[in-house]
Amino acid sequence: MPATPRTISTPRAPVKVRSGAGIAPARDLVDQVVTHLRARILAGDHAVGVSLPSEGDLAESFGVSRTVIREAMRSLRAQGLIVMSQGSRPRVAEVDARPTVESLTLLLARSRTTLLDLTEVRRPLEAEITRLAATRATVEQVAALRDANAELERAKTLEDRVAADVRFHELLAVATGNPVFGVLLGTLGVLLVESRRRTIRSAGVGPALVGHREILVAVGRHDPAAAEAAMRRHLDWAERDIRADARARILATSTAGADGS
Repeated sequence: MPATPRTISTPRAPVKVRSGAGIAPARDLVDQVVTHLRARILAGDHAVGVSLPSEGDLAESFGVSRTVIREAMRSLRAQGLIVMSQGSRPRVAEVDARPTVESLTLLLARSRTTLLDLTEVRRPLEAEITRLAATRATVEQVAALRDANAELERAKTLEDRVAADVRFHELLAVATGNPVFGVLLGTLGVLLVESRRRTIRSAGVGPALVGHREILVAVGRHDPAAAEAAMRRHLDWAERDIRADARARILATSTAGADGS
């Protein structure tokens, strides 16, 4: 029979009303409760899987209404910090980067970020990833990289080629042993997919295969300097193809405008 999750207690921490402001707006109270509980969770005071106090106990502890506590719980759930289910108290969630990645991905999608902006970010980020991968990759991880590149070579459709290309770079991040690199690449995911789609559609899969092979050889030899240099060349080629694609799009637009005038 599974053990019942422990329930932690929260010491009384009344929410203060700002001096001279009268009764603080509900949103201010919610934010203060969220800030307090988030700090406790991040500090490890509330362990993963442990249930928070009941809604009533939290309301009494903070000196706020149950409505404020409910809103605070929704906010913490949206941040990926707690899990809520019908009939159960909220529990501290497992560490999960997806809410952060999704939030940053949406931010990038709504900004004026261009694929050339992306290349500038990729160059230092992926050069370091590749350098560390060459230092730390296991025999199994090198084999996985080799398989990913073989998959790219076999792929027939544009989308399959894009997926295989993305997979190769994700495996390099895994080979660093540093999970933060995977989170950063995940944040750039939408832009990375579009970048690959443009370059492969424009220049074919050949340049990607050549670049990956050079990277793979250097990583397999555990030569960090050569691996970093290979990745930088690979991204230089990608930038060249993105610029060529941009020029082709401008030309096509101009031609279409001229034909319609």
